[in-house]
Amino acid sequence: MRLPIALAAFPVLALACTPSHLAAQSDAVPPRVTRLGARNAFGPGITAVSPRHVQFELTRAAHVIVLRVDAEGGIEPIFPQPSDEPADRAAGVWAITAPPLTAAERGPERPFDPRLQSPAALARGARRGWTPPEDTAGTATPYWLVITSDAPTSAAELRARLEGMNLTFRTVEAELEALPRALVAQRAQTWSAYYAPVLPP
Repeated sequence: MRLPIALAAFPVLALACTPSHLAAQSDAVPPRVTRLGARNAFGPGITAVSPRHVQFELTRAAHVIVLRVDAEGGIEPIFPQPSDEPADRAAGVWAITAPPLTAAERGPERPFDPRLQSPAALARGARRGWTPPEDTAGTATPYWLVITSDAPTSAAELRARLEGMNLTFRTVEAELEALPRALVAQRAQTWSAYYAPVLPP
């Protein structure tokens, strides 16, 4: 099977989740993570996944790219968005929430406000009792891909690089392994990438 690269056309919402949400996920089964590049250069990478959420840990500052990849090889650039720039993030635990997976679940198209909060903002949010939205039942997204490097990548550059890729792949896994190399490997001195499938509950 040859998988074309297809970019999703709808806007996305990127948020960091609160420490209470992280604690709730700590009892879940750890995701099955594949590591590429300098595997431990920026930390353990992905630590939890669900259809709409990915959590990852950095042990040093990094420029971050987050993609959600579907079963047909379609790619949603989740982070960075224009309002997230610059897209470097400090050491710590970060989490991103994406919009629902299908048009029916998303409802009428509406603008989103992409943002990734700082650890201090997360702590303040936890004290206010904020909780993230629940995952939509009955959905499945095969993979999350988190790319970390010392090379900055803007939202516009990310989209341009993805749209410029004319390659096809026999499997989604082959696509996931090719994406970090195409997006950052030639520009970065150090890079790591982590991908994990969203397994059924």
